[in-house]
Amino acid sequence: MQFSILASGSNGNSVYIEHQDTRILLDAGISGKQLRTRLETTCERDLEGLSGVLVTHEHDDHVRGLTQVYKYAQSPVYMTEGTHASLAEKLRPETSNCPVEFVREDAAFYIGSIRVTPFAISHDAEQPVAYRFDTDDASLAVVTDLGYVTDHQKTLLQGCQAYVFESNHDVDMLRAGRYPWHLKRRILGDKGHLSNVDAAYALVDILPDEPVDVYLAHLSQDNNHPDLADITVQGILGDARAAIAREIRVKRTSRHEATPFVSLSRQTV
Repeated sequence: MQFSILASGSNGNSVYIEHQDTRILLDAGISGKQLRTRLETTCERDLEGLSGVLVTHEHDDHVRGLTQVYKYAQSPVYMTEGTHASLAEKLRPETSNCPVEFVREDAAFYIGSIRVTPFAISHDAEQPVAYRFDTDDASLAVVTDLGYVTDHQKTLLQGCQAYVFESNHDVDMLRAGRYPWHLKRRILGDKGHLSNVDAAYALVDILPDEPVDVYLAHLSQDNNHPDLADITVQGILGDARAAIAREIRVKRTSRHEATPFVSLSRQTV
């Protein structure tokens, strides 16, 4: 399995995942032009070759570029019925003659050689989901836009080689920042976003006792900083999982550029 996080942040999110001949785009929260450029530059791929498009939920930072994706991809689009019902008409796949496939929480399905498992998350959207991806040689989880992590989710997320995991905000920065109180309350609530501390403590329970990559994702531009997220998460993981702390590779993501196109394999970790 190979993947690149094409964009990650409070104003744009998208991940490209590939295994053998199967090519998946998860969310399209940046412009179609940016998606095409980053796919071509980082992965040497194009939108025309996609096997499927997955959507986590209807918020703009996850669907902004969908109409352009439909134009070039013409592949099946997967989302929950709730997400579909909440999309603006122009963003619905059928308006571009793309087939839509409805997914259900905890009901795994295949896109080519990749097993996809959607699972419910707590966020202020209509029937949002996150996804786990499994092949015969690797597993990847992409988990963002949730107010808290449940025991069920922790169990479902066991045993991956890489995690793209939300570390949205620092609580003190958010509380002292310029956002109005109603927005702060939303972000801090059970249907908001994970803080650096909450992300770290969830990962303590999730990460395997072996080398693993953790990509800190969906960082707030106003209420977080990459250095602070790194220090917080690595500090908590180091204290709680001291025996394997050196095997936990914490990595950064960006809204401005894609991460390298990397390979995952159980034989190499």
